[in-house]
Amino acid sequence: MTIYISVVSHGHDTLIRELSCLSSLSQDFHIVVKSNLANESFVELTHHENFHWIDHKYNCGFGHNNNIVFEYCRFKCGMTVDDYFIVLNPDIVIASDQIEHLIKDMTLNDIKLSAINLFKDSDSTIYDNSIRTFPSLIQFTKSFLGLGNSSILDKSKVTASMQVDWAAGSFLAFKASHYEELGGFDENYFMYCEDIDICYRSHLIGERVTYFPEIKALHLAKHANRELLSKHFYWHLTSVLRFLFTKVGLTKSKSSLY
Repeated sequence: MTIYISVVSHGHDTLIRELSCLSSLSQDFHIVVKSNLANESFVELTHHENFHWIDHKYNCGFGHNNNIVFEYCRFKCGMTVDDYFIVLNPDIVIASDQIEHLIKDMTLNDIKLSAINLFKDSDSTIYDNSIRTFPSLIQFTKSFLGLGNSSILDKSKVTASMQVDWAAGSFLAFKASHYEELGGFDENYFMYCEDIDICYRSHLIGERVTYFPEIKALHLAKHANRELLSKHFYWHLTSVLRFLFTKVGLTKSKSSLY
């Protein structure tokens, strides 16, 4: 059983070098970085035996990039259905023992999709709101208007592993066979909601996300500007609408099978 970690870099090469997290992780796991912009450089990191760099096919969406990495792991690195595939943001700092602990628990309990406890500070006191319930149109609207988001789960009340609806794509761990069964991320999402979508499709086939509160990592999240008329607002809005309409279609399709 081998662990493969997928990282999409969109101008994050300097940050990745400064954090040194991937350099450290490459001592124990296969790290595959996919550049989404030209003129990035990871040449010095490729000296690590387990570090791989995909430097072509730029300006793809988040999901598409991770699907490219998955295929690379299968056909270039020899990943099998019994291995594990982790989607990791370049601004995540995590220790190897935390990942080893996670995969051990997933293996022992036959868990195919999981998430961990992300924090915004190195002292692990400020939670990243990375686990939530599947959102409704009303919840999305209130969130856009700055009126709060009732889909967010309160991590302070979670003391043991539990199943949740979805977790942020900043860290998701898949059994490779499950990622393949799901067909990976839906590439029709360019940015935003592709993590909700893949967790929802997993939910429909009976595999919910298992959240492990005891496994921790630092997330240096810097959210892009989503002001009205910005491209990020447009991407977010179109992704929300796509998810809501796709969710209805998927639910009806599933119901028709019974």
